[in-house]
Amino acid sequence: MKILQNFILTLSEPLTLKFCFFVLMGIFIAYNIILIIKHFRGWRVPEKFVGQRWYQNIFHYIKRAGWGFLHHKIIFNLLLVGSVGLVIAGFYLPLPHVISPSNPSLGITEISDKNPLIVKFDRRVDKENLKYDLFPAIEGNWEFTSGVTDSDLKFVPKKTPEAETRYTISLKGIKNIFGRKSENYLFSFQTPPAPKIVSVSPSDGDQGVLPNQEIIVTTDFPHLYTAKFTFDIEPPVELDVNNLDGVKYLFKAKDNFKKGTEYSLKISRILTTYSYETKKTENLGEAEELWAGKFKIIEAPGIKSYTPNGYGALTDASIRIEFRQDMSQEETAAAFSTDPKIDGDTSWESARMLVFKPKSPLSKNTKYTVGVSKSAKAADDSNFEEAFSYSFTTIGHVAVSGFYPGNGARNVDLNSRINVTFNQAVDHESAQDKFSISPTVEGSFSWNGNTMVFAPSGFGYGKSYAINIASGVKTINGLDSVKGFSSGFTTRLQSVMLNIPSWRQTYMYTCMAAASRQALAYRGITVSELHIVDLMGYDRTPWSGTWRDSNAVWGDPNVGYIGDIDGKSAPGWGYGSHWDPVVKALSNYRPVELKRNWSVQGIAQELASGNPVIVWWVNGVWPAYELYWKNNGKSIRAVNSVHVQVVKGFTGTVDNPTSFTVNDSGYGYPARTYDVGTFQAKWGWFSNTGIVVK
Repeated sequence: MKILQNFILTLSEPLTLKFCFFVLMGIFIAYNIILIIKHFRGWRVPEKFVGQRWYQNIFHYIKRAGWGFLHHKIIFNLLLVGSVGLVIAGFYLPLPHVISPSNPSLGITEISDKNPLIVKFDRRVDKENLKYDLFPAIEGNWEFTSGVTDSDLKFVPKKTPEAETRYTISLKGIKNIFGRKSENYLFSFQTPPAPKIVSVSPSDGDQGVLPNQEIIVTTDFPHLYTAKFTFDIEPPVELDVNNLDGVKYLFKAKDNFKKGTEYSLKISRILTTYSYETKKTENLGEAEELWAGKFKIIEAPGIKSYTPNGYGALTDASIRIEFRQDMSQEETAAAFSTDPKIDGDTSWESARMLVFKPKSPLSKNTKYTVGVSKSAKAADDSNFEEAFSYSFTTIGHVAVSGFYPGNGARNVDLNSRINVTFNQAVDHESAQDKFSISPTVEGSFSWNGNTMVFAPSGFGYGKSYAINIASGVKTINGLDSVKGFSSGFTTRLQSVMLNIPSWRQTYMYTCMAAASRQALAYRGITVSELHIVDLMGYDRTPWSGTWRDSNAVWGDPNVGYIGDIDGKSAPGWGYGSHWDPVVKALSNYRPVELKRNWSVQGIAQELASGNPVIVWWVNGVWPAYELYWKNNGKSIRAVNSVHVQVVKGFTGTVDNPTSFTVNDSGYGYPARTYDVGTFQAKWGWFSNTGIVVK
């Protein structure tokens, strides 16, 4: 049974059906031609038909041939015709299948107007029911063709697809022209990747590149229509660019690169699409930089180094010029000059080192210009591309070239040393005599080369100091100073910061317990927020009335904790307590001192003594305004947005603090620093109240 099934499956294959169709049709045609020829050879026109008209004879022949065909071999022909019919039914009745592409996920596939995408079916397909889509969409035309035994679907794009994109083709309603059953087919293909740079020659950092060097850029994939490359070079040079094979670029400077010049090359890529109809290229986005590098052209004859230079050259100094290449000594010496002219002798220490020694000392405080003209020649007979010149100034008047700390410096350490650097060697005692500092500070001097170092006995916090060097500092080689020099700096502010741990408050309205917990932890005592609240006690008078109505009734925060720690009970807000209940709780563990109508100087003094301070103020997040309600007939004052924090440090001095740092368990966790003005504004809502934990 299985052998029969396999035989039937083999017969149903399209190639087998085609073979059978052509074999049977050949047999049918050949067999009947033979029959007809044989039949007519053995038949003559009867005498009774002789002499009749020609068309009557033709009719007779046709009648005779048909009768002979039917009479002799009709059964075999019927079998042949029936077999051909079965073969044709094998083409048209089974469900068509896609035979190409056979893989539902194709790799890199390039399609174009010359290389369209073709889908092949093994049998004829009902065109009217076939639906096909391409996603993402590409402009193009679908063409459907059907033969006797198969069908093709072809897509011809109007422009190149985007690079490095996977496209999906969906075929729906694949069925034969007679049947009702259909199937779908889905496959995809990947367009070639966007080209990338594989190599650049010369590479980044190359030195000694020839002026006529060709630059070669190699990419990894052909990209005639999918991308274009741009080449930007600095300093700008006009380039001849050639794309050799769609992958490699070759370009060079039209007038050669300039010797001794470093060039920066940037290569960018723009993805493109090409229209096969308009023959135009369209950019798909902005240029993307793929490579950047530098290379340097071989040096032309020129100067490598020279001395003296700048300011402060000694009057007995020789002029020394080192060239980049071996030089033609006679011609190069003739190209050497100075302005003003100096009488002296030229010699060569080596093939690259020219030395000019003046016959008499140079003038002090004078600018000299040294030049080498384009007539200078290298040993290989190549000239300078450009004339060269530089200037130096001989030693002049004593001057201060630098102060440390620098002028206007702030936050200078109290033990910083003052450095005064002179532009030349000076007489030490003379310089020390001309030094002064205001306010006066005692100290000692030392020297490091031309730098005078003053080590003070100690500066004060947050003070401004002025340094002065009077005129008349004596020189060793040059001219005495003719003017004074000054600088100024400010020392750092005093800073005190207690190591108070910080935790977020456990509940929404337990900031006063959280602050107490942190202050006690600094003193080595560990307690929980809820335990502190229990020690504070509660006033459980329930809320009654309307918020911001002075006749409403609620608890007294000066007696105990009021409201819910999470703010869940009426009026929908928690509150907490003021300072008296907190003093009661903290007194169980440490000595405390309550301060009312206090000052920022007082807080600074306590912090400087190592004592944390708990303060009441507004949080700056919720609106701040006064509230009033009743408790046992007494009017209670409170503040919306009340918050309690631990002050842990300050900057400035005790007498003049400039900022305070607080541990914030809620809105500025873990700590925040406020300038003294902001601190006082927030603190003033509660009459500058604080608790010192000793």
